[in-house]
Parts: sequence; structure tokens; C-alpha cells
Amino acid sequence: MDKTQLYWLFLDFIGGESIDIEGLYLKPERILRDGNTIEFSIDNPNDISFYIGVVNEYLDDILFDFSKFVNHKFKYHIDTNYSELYFSKTLKNEIKRVLQSITTLKLSHEYDTYTVTTEIQGHSVGFNGEYDNDTIFIWNEFDAKSGKVYNETTNTTLITDLGECISKYLQIIESKSSYLESDEVYQELDSVLEEYPLISTDWIAQVYHTGFRNLS
Repeated sequence: MDKTQLYWLFLDFIGGESIDIEGLYLKPERILRDGNTIEFSIDNPNDISFYIGVVNEYLDDILFDFSKFVNHKFKYHIDTNYSELYFSKTLKNEIKRVLQSITTLKLSHEYDTYTVTTEIQGHSVGFNGEYDNDTIFIWNEFDAKSGKVYNETTNTTLITDLGECISKYLQIIESKSSYLESDEVYQELDSVLEEYPLISTDWIAQVYHTGFRNLS
């Protein structure tokens, strides 16, 4: 079969002119000159949030089945102006709501006989989203105003200098886990993102960090 026949056969295989993925529409535009690549465009009338890595998983399955059906291995290319990690206006507002509700960052380090805690007060002034294969990162841009490091066991203040408090906060993360803030500071973001199936899946890690504007 030539490319035109394969193209129309693919439309028949998917049952229409586009693939509906959780309200996001992937439209096959053509088979490229190599005869092996189906080019898709994205139509997003419902303003669906998505990570292209999750969308790719859906297309991988469909193209695998179609390739078996026609006994010809196909791959795909998505031609779009969307960023690979796209947050809708609704999702952006939900993330901002959570971040703006967090005015105290608090982490602790436990020693054998005592616990040292770092608290930093301030407010969120925005956020950035990043991605890397199977991980999505959200950075809270935080404007710190004051801080303290104290011995929680004896209730003794150890440090009040803001710069030193921020350094201590970052040292706690470095000494424990890069997921520490995700688990202890920004855990509410999990509840927000889990409502977005093209962002939050079992195989995507969601990591939340603080970006201190005071260090820039």
C-alpha cells in the first residue's frame, strides 16, 4: 500500500479523524516522506493540562497495535506549538493557591539526643514547571522575609540571620533526600496534580522544590 492508502487505513483504525486522549485531541495530519512516520498535531479545545511524555505513552500503544495490524513498523512525530509540559489556566491557579497558602517553610534534622529545626517565613511570588524524562518538577519562587534555626528539644534559638537560615534549610535537604520538600512541605500539590491524568501517572515522579529569590 502507498502512503495515502495507509493514512486512510490509519484513520479507519482509530475510528475517526483524531485520537481523544482524556479530552486532548491528537490529529494525524499525514505520513511523512520516509513512509514510516505519522505526523500529528494537537487540538486542545478543552484547555487540557498535559505532559508530552504521558501523551507519548498513549501514542506508543496505538502505533504498536497499528504496526502489527498492517505488518509495517510506524513511528510518530508531534508538530505543535505547545510546550512539552503544559499547565492550563485552571491548573496554574490551583498550584498558585497551594503555594500562596504556604508562608512558613519548616524542615528538621534529628540527631541522637536532640532535633534542630529550620523555619523560614515569606511568600510565594510564582512558580516554574520543568521536566526530565519521567520526572516533573515544580519550583516555588519564594521571597523569604525572616528565618530561625532552633533546637526544638530545648527550644533554644541558634540562628536568625536569613542567609544562614536558608543555607541550613538547603543543607537539610542535601543531607536527606531531594524529595524531602515534596513529602514535608508541598505534599498538598500531589492532591492537585492527581486530578490531571495527562500530568500525574504511576510512572511519573513529581518533585517540588523551593527557589529562594534571596539567593539570586
